[in-house]
Amino acid sequence: MLEIGAQMPAFSLRNASREEVTDEAFRGGITVLAFYAMAFTGG
Repeated sequence: MLEIGAQMPAFSLRNASREEVTDEAFRGGITVLAFYAMAFTGG
């Protein structure tokens, strides 16, 4: 788990349009990254 104020780790993922997004797109500003592991799953 990251601490508040920690630097975001490097990542690469695809958005809803299937375009690649990396952490570089968010560098230099304040970013809140939320991940919902159970969203849209049967779990």
